[in-house]
Amino acid sequence: MRLSSTSARFVLAFLFASSVVLPAHAQSNADDNTFIKLQHDWAEARKHADLAFLESFYAKEFTVGNMDGSESSRAKDLSMFSSGDLKPSVITDDEMQVHIYGQAALVTGVEHLEGSYKGHTGKFDLRFANTFVYRDGHWQLVRHQATPIVTKRP
Repeated sequence: MRLSSTSARFVLAFLFASSVVLPAHAQSNADDNTFIKLQHDWAEARKHADLAFLESFYAKEFTVGNMDGSESSRAKDLSMFSSGDLKPSVITDDEMQVHIYGQAALVTGVEHLEGSYKGHTGKFDLRFANTFVYRDGHWQLVRHQATPIVTKRP
C-alpha cells in the first residue's frame, strides 16, 4: 500500500508539473510562420473591422506609436475601427523579420497601407515594429510602432 501511495503521489506530482510546464512549452513551437500568419490575420481583421478578433489579439496594455509621433491607447485604436473612421482597404507586409525571445517576440518589416481615415484617402509605406507576448495560450500584440518611409528625391 505504501508503495502505491508513493507512486500515486509521484504520478500526481508529475501530472501537475506537466500541466504547469505545458502552456509555457506550447509557445516554444512558435516560428517565423506563426508570426507571418498573425500579421496576415491582423491585417484581415483591420480591413474587415473584426472587433472580436482585435479585442482578443490586443493585450490589455496595447499601445500604438502613430506615424505623426503621437500615441494611441487600445481603446482609441479599437474605436477607430468600431466607428468606421479608419477603413483600410489594402494592408500588405514585406521584409518581415521575426525574433522570438521565449514568451515575447519582435516582428519588424514594411507595411503598405491604402484606405481612408475620416473620409480622406491615402497610401502609406511604413516601417513597423510589433511586440508580442504569449499569454493565456495565445500570442497577443502589446505594441505597434509605425514610421513613414519617405523616399528622398535626388
